[in-house]
Amino acid sequence: MDLEASGFSNDSYPISIAWNDPQGTIERILIAPDSVPAWTAWDPQAEIVHGLDRERLNRNGWSADYVADLLNRSLEGQTVYTDAPEFDTRWLDRLFTAVDKPRTFTIQHADDLLLPLLHRSYELEWQAVARLDTLKSKIRAVVPGQHDAGYDVGYLLQVWRAAQGHPVKMGHGIGPLPETTATGTFVRVKQG
Repeated sequence: MDLEASGFSNDSYPISIAWNDPQGTIERILIAPDSVPAWTAWDPQAEIVHGLDRERLNRNGWSADYVADLLNRSLEGQTVYTDAPEFDTRWLDRLFTAVDKPRTFTIQHADDLLLPLLHRSYELEWQAVARLDTLKSKIRAVVPGQHDAGYDVGYLLQVWRAAQGHPVKMGHGIGPLPETTATGTFVRVKQG
């Protein structure tokens, strides 16, 4: 799972969430900030990083209530892995608190899943950590995109695949959000 937020401060909130199902299909959903009246903080520097403006989110995003229900239905009882649990948990808690619903899944650091795959019985843990860091760097170099929830989930999927000894799928993940028309619908571009 990966989240993008309205800013970096304590009053920031989630605006984009992506996760994958057990088959590796990536789901991504935008959240309309205006669906929660208290969500007024907006950091222009964060917008530069994630590339999502508030108007576009309100036009194309779903209500916070709908997103919380969707996450609970999709992930109920599961452990979800992220590479930034301290931030992602805080933003998820803001989402579920805003709509007064419990979160039905738990969050753990992706390294808790990856390190046991790489750790060899005869070595020290730091050696597996170093190998994981090298693996992450190699995959970040071939999996495009960053600071987009969908791309970042694609990156984590490829690290997980590589840690299991599978080949990395170039360009795996979903692309950036398409442009929108004047009416707020997505511009569709046919690929040849």
